Amino acid sequence: MKRVAVVGATGYAGSELTAILARHRGVELAALYAGTTGAAVPFSSIHSSLSGSDGPAAEPFTLDKLLARDLDAVFLATPNETSAEIAPALMKSGCGIIDLSGAFRLHEPVDYPRWYGFAHPAPELLSQAVYGLTEWCNGELAGAQIVANPGCYPTAILLALRPLRWILDREQPLICDVKSGVSGAGKKSDLAYSFSELAGNFKTYSVGHHRHEPEVRQGLDLGERAPLVFVAHLLPTVRGILATLHVSFTRPMTAAAISEMYAQSYEKSTFVRVRKEGDLPELRHVVGTPRAEVGFVLLNGGRRAVIVSVIDNLLKGAASQAIQNFNRVHGFDEKEALA
Repeated sequence: MKRVAVVGATGYAGSELTAILARHRGVELAALYAGTTGAAVPFSSIHSSLSGSDGPAAEPFTLDKLLARDLDAVFLATPNETSAEIAPALMKSGCGIIDLSGAFRLHEPVDYPRWYGFAHPAPELLSQAVYGLTEWCNGELAGAQIVANPGCYPTAILLALRPLRWILDREQPLICDVKSGVSGAGKKSDLAYSFSELAGNFKTYSVGHHRHEPEVRQGLDLGERAPLVFVAHLLPTVRGILATLHVSFTRPMTAAAISEMYAQSYEKSTFVRVRKEGDLPELRHVVGTPRAEVGFVLLNGGRRAVIVSVIDNLLKGAASQAIQNFNRVHGFDEKEALA
C-alpha cells in the first residue's frame, strides 16, 4: 500500500482525485488538505460519490503537517505558485509528487514570468520533472519522483496531434479552436464565472496569451516560429473539452494512412479511442469518464484535415490522468481505480 495525500482536495480536480483514490486498491489515503484557513471539511462532503463514506477530513494545510505524514506520494491540486514553492521540500524528504498545476510543465525557466506571471523558485527541478502525457511516456514514469500532469487543453490537443506531428506542414497555420466547461477555471468567486454571466452565453478568453500555448508548442516540437493560433472558449456547461483542430499536411494523406498512424500510437491504449474518418466525437461521449476520443475529416484532397478531440477536463484533463501517471510510477496496473 502507498501512503498518499492530496493538497487541494476540495477543488474541482482535487475532489475528483480524492474520489478515485478512495477506491484505489493500492492506496492508503493518509491525509487530505484544503486551504490554509477555515474549518476541516468532512470526507463525505468532498465529493458526491463519497457521501456516507469514512475517510480523513480535509484539514487546513501547512507544509510541516504534510512533511510529518511519512508519505510515498503527494498529489498537488494547487495553484502554480504554491506547487512551485512546496515541491523542493517534498523532493528533499523523498516523497514523490504528482503535480496537477502548471508549475513544472515547461522546460525553460524563462518561460514562467512571461506565461505564468512569476519567476520560478525551483528552476533546477524543471529538468527532473516527467511530463505526464501518459500514453506518450515510454518508461520514464517508472520511479519518477516528480510528474508534471499536463494541462487539460494540451491533453486534448496533444493526444490528437502527436501521432501526426511529423507530417504537419509547419509553414501553414495550425489552428486550435478549443472549448471548455467552466469547471476548468476552478472554484472562484468571480463575476465572470457566475451562472448569470455564463448561462446561455459563449465567449473567448486569454486570446494571444493563454498559458497553455507554450505547452502545446513544446509538446508538438513547434518552436517559437511555427504559426500556431490557440483560442480558448468557455462553454455554458460544467465540464468537458472539445478541441477543433485545423491542420495542413506536407503531402496528401489518405484516411487509411491517418488511421494507421493513430492505430500505431494508441492500439494498446485503454483510454484513447480513435474513430473512423467522418465519425466525430461529442462531449457526451466522454464526460464522466477517463477517456479521450478523436475523430477526423480530410479536406482538399488529403492536404488538410479537421480533427476533433474530446475529454472530460476534470478527469482525463486532470484527475484520472494523474492516477494513470501514479499507477505507472508505482508499478500498478494503469487501469487501477479507473476501469
